[in-house]
Amino acid sequence: MIQRLDKSGYLNYEKYRCIRLTDEGIKIAKSIRNRHEILAEFFRIIGVDDEIANNYAEGIEHHLHHETLKKLEEFMIAMKNKSTSTID
Repeated sequence: MIQRLDKSGYLNYEKYRCIRLTDEGIKIAKSIRNRHEILAEFFRIIGVDDEIANNYAEGIEHHLHHETLKKLEEFMIAMKNKSTSTID
């Protein structure tokens, strides 16, 4: 897998030495982390335990279309804005 990621340009690999993400690899890693955080936060907002929320996010994050994830993020932002505006 590491050699395949190296050939794809996501990391630089030197056998028996080091592995470093390329700029593109860093971009992909940040995107994956962001997808996970959006989903885990959604589950926490609806009352799911933190550990379970992370497990759900792990299972779902790779199956959602980016547009679906974008809409979920927009929904959560709107809900947060709504809840803070009712407090004021």
